[in-house]
Amino acid sequence: MKSCVGSTWCRFGVQDSVAMAIKLELRYRGLRSPHKLKMGVSGCARECAEARGKDVGVIATADGWNLYVGGNGGATPAHAQLLAKDLDDETLIKYIDRYFMYYIRTADRLQRTARWQEELDGGIKHVEDVVVKDTLGIAADLESAMARHVDTYVDEWADTLKDPERLRRFRSFVNAPDQKDDSITFVPDERGQMRPATPEEKGKVLIGAAIPVRTSTTDNTEKEA
Repeated sequence: MKSCVGSTWCRFGVQDSVAMAIKLELRYRGLRSPHKLKMGVSGCARECAEARGKDVGVIATADGWNLYVGGNGGATPAHAQLLAKDLDDETLIKYIDRYFMYYIRTADRLQRTARWQEELDGGIKHVEDVVVKDTLGIAADLESAMARHVDTYVDEWADTLKDPERLRRFRSFVNAPDQKDDSITFVPDERGQMRPATPEEKGKVLIGAAIPVRTSTTDNTEKEA
């Protein structure tokens, strides 16, 4: 998700793009899809969030939000296409729900939204018929599927960090949990964070790949695995 600073901090902003971006990011986090999904929300037509280069782009107008779909960066860029204009918040989210779920159900594995739309019979007109006009009569089903995703979302990494048994699976050798893999080494980067060593650096560093394991969720003491 990318947003500009919106009406709260920019004199050109006509809508609160930051609040909308946060709402959309929290709604679609953890969504399983055929390929990665990128979104952008711009607070005015100056388009500082580059929303038309995203799978779903939202651009503010004086009358609501314009919704663009099927944008792509990368080696084969594609501009997102206008799907609907001057939407209120509720309608905007409803159309995005339908769009994402229709894409998830019909796209090939590893197929970006841009390529998917290009290969659809009818292209953006077909997407509009399904998402906006509900010509297939599946809008309620698509919305219900997205609602289930939102209602059942859990942060799997946070749950793993709270579970000592799951954490014990993150080691180099299952049958020798106390042994380190000497081929995996890390070095501190220019920001003081850890990163994997390059082949040239591996012969110079001896920072192992040990993983701290909590003995319980209530005990803050840790031991080296």
